[in-house]
Amino acid sequence: MIRTQIQILSNTNYALAEVIKSELFESTNVNIAVAFLRKTGIDQILNALDYSLTKNDSKIEIIVGLDFKTTDYNALLALEKIKSKYSEFNYYCFGDKRDNFNELMFHPKIYLFSNNYPDNIKYTSIVGSSNLTRGGLSSNFEVNAIFKEIKPVYYSQLKAIYNEIKFTDSVFIPTIDYLEKYAIVRKDIDRAGEKIGYSVKQRIEELKKDEERLPGPGPTLKKTIIEIINKKRGEGFKSVPLKIIYEDAERIVKENKLNFKMDTFRNSVRGELNKHEQNSKHPDNKSLFIRSSKGHYSLTYRGENYEGR
Repeated sequence: MIRTQIQILSNTNYALAEVIKSELFESTNVNIAVAFLRKTGIDQILNALDYSLTKNDSKIEIIVGLDFKTTDYNALLALEKIKSKYSEFNYYCFGDKRDNFNELMFHPKIYLFSNNYPDNIKYTSIVGSSNLTRGGLSSNFEVNAIFKEIKPVYYSQLKAIYNEIKFTDSVFIPTIDYLEKYAIVRKDIDRAGEKIGYSVKQRIEELKKDEERLPGPGPTLKKTIIEIINKKRGEGFKSVPLKIIYEDAERIVKENKLNFKMDTFRNSVRGELNKHEQNSKHPDNKSLFIRSSKGHYSLTYRGENYEGR
């Protein structure tokens, strides 16, 4: 039995839209993360989305980037309508590089499909150049790799990347009010072209403040670590050993089914502690943690009062 099939496709030989529709018909779990979204892209797979949510009782998530306000407001509104119709459908936004909490430009194109049918378990991953747009799914010259597996090797690696995206500061859950403001800013930017005036910059700043107030899909890893250290401080710890942080963080993510890649999870915890340690030179350092002695951590004033995601 062939356990893994790998296929490289461009839209010139077979449209990616057809692959995605086929996978939606057969899947019960779907995770998509794309840099850009267009209503035309959703329209191409909408019937398959409806089928998957209705007939398969699928759980579907989409993370979409807002870099430079390129994503179409009508596409976001379409996702909002799907969300209002199906309780197992969720979508999140990754903030604009100019507005968000780090210097990352959000640019992935990841499509993940799996099912829980005992007699036909399979995992399909697509990664490449196609955004969720009409061009990306059918008419552009794109290149995408498709992995079909019985044992989820490539799938697990890509799912770990998806979860890394999902639980970052820049990911938030939009509201209708936010979407309406986004539409206005998007029109303002289109009209202004290269010469964005003060009033447009003001509205962009207001949008950024809204993004900061909106909740995320779950606690970020740094927020989880802060909560652990705070709890242990209440139990009498002046500083918390790294071993306890590891163990409590692992328990929390498992209890909340946050789906981190557990075989490298401790590396991720240590990475967050190092990044946000008060003396770190990392450009995204928020100065949250104090390394009081080897392998022991406490919170800075910022860490004690941190209200972010």
